[in-house]
Amino acid sequence: MEISVLKEIGLTNNEAKSYIEMLKHDNILASELSDLTGLNRTMIYQILKKLIKLGLIGYVIKNNTKYFKASNPSRLIEILKEKELNIKKLIPELTKLSISPKKEHNIEVYEGKEGLKTLMNDIIKSKPKEWLDITSGLTIDILPDYFMNRWEKERTKAKIKARFLMNNTKEGKKRGMELKKLRLSEVKYLPKGLNSPSHIYIYENKVGITLWNKDFPFAILIENKETAGRFKEFFEWFWKITKN
Repeated sequence: MEISVLKEIGLTNNEAKSYIEMLKHDNILASELSDLTGLNRTMIYQILKKLIKLGLIGYVIKNNTKYFKASNPSRLIEILKEKELNIKKLIPELTKLSISPKKEHNIEVYEGKEGLKTLMNDIIKSKPKEWLDITSGLTIDILPDYFMNRWEKERTKAKIKARFLMNNTKEGKKRGMELKKLRLSEVKYLPKGLNSPSHIYIYENKVGITLWNKDFPFAILIENKETAGRFKEFFEWFWKITKN
């Protein structure tokens, strides 16, 4: 069973392993859990103490013997919600500590899938009237459907209009047909033979250049009014000469 998700909420590999094993049994002794997991008694008791504190397990005492039992797995969702709530409470305080540089430009680099999500979420956070995208159509090959579907719902909810210039390829046309079905979206195709190897996002005073490489996806976000204006002119020129 995949335990990486359990590790994301703060469990160690041994804690996740022990919790999963306990879900398979009604009531279990610490000694039995030690035998099943191959972990020594001292470690098992430390793990049980941590899982009890998180509310993931409980125990009953029968004939002066303590038996442990896993709580309903829905508790995992409650833990995530509690973590999110605590972070939200902390945001105002952290924001006060953040220093906003007073300069006309800012450049940031984001690596990996989580970095790409950060850039995508910045588009929603900025709430531009329009978002321009020169795209290879490879987004959904890198980021999971559940993220992109939720992201598109948030975009339309924020009433952010989108215009896409797609690569005139088989993959680009396939993705273009999907994008046409979305609300507040217009799609055109670049001239044949002119294929963008990356995505170029233009919104507000920002330009995001993303490389959707499966092995090493990353993005560069440039915040500069003049640069964003030049890229917008570039986009509009191609938009005029291309067909739907």
